[in-house]
Amino acid sequence: MSIARWAIRPVGTAREFLASELQSARYGDIVSVKAAVEAARRDAPYLQDTDDELMKKIIELARELGLAVLFDIRD
Repeated sequence: MSIARWAIRPVGTAREFLASELQSARYGDIVSVKAAVEAARRDAPYLQDTDDELMKKIIELARELGLAVLFDIRD
């Protein structure tokens, strides 16, 4: 990994990233914690939140958006 890649990393919080990922979900949809964490790790490697911190943010956002949460992170 080059230093230049980290120097121009995107700016944003985990909550902002997750909100953008969940924006297309409809009320009552199911959110997979495992898939959301994997997406964060893949598409936003600059995030320094732990998996548990990401899971907490996913739950909070899901509650606000009226989504169900699938707790499959340990599978």
